[in-house]
Parts: sequence; structure tokens; C-alpha cells
Amino acid sequence: MFTVRPYGKAELALLYQPCSTPDTAMKTLYRWIKGCPLLMQELRSLNYNPKRRTFLKPEVEAIVRHLGEP
Repeated sequence: MFTVRPYGKAELALLYQPCSTPDTAMKTLYRWIKGCPLLMQELRSLNYNPKRRTFLKPEVEAIVRHLGEP
């Protein structure tokens, strides 16, 4: 069962792509995020920092809202 909490970026990406390497899973997740303009807009409003190694809880909530649960 998925729990909304802060996640490391690779950790969350691997939940969406469990059979991938961490690098491939992260690239796929980033592509999905960038492909969803409403999600990108919401992340910007949350002051998302792409250089940070984690997704904060509100960012995870936004990702799940737009991409579904992993």
C-alpha cells in the first residue's frame, strides 16, 4: 500500500518503474512529469527545486494526483 510521505527521487521513481534501474526509472518519471503541464504548474507553485534529491510530501501528493499511485 502506497503512503504519501517525502521520498528520495530514485525511491519514488522505482515505485513507478520497479523493474528498471534507478537511473532509468528517474528519467522516465521526469519525462512523465515534464509531459504533464498541469503537474509542472502545480510543482512550480510548490517551489519545487529540481536539484533537491527528495520530493517533499506536497510534491508527492501532486505527483500522485496527476500520475496516479505507483
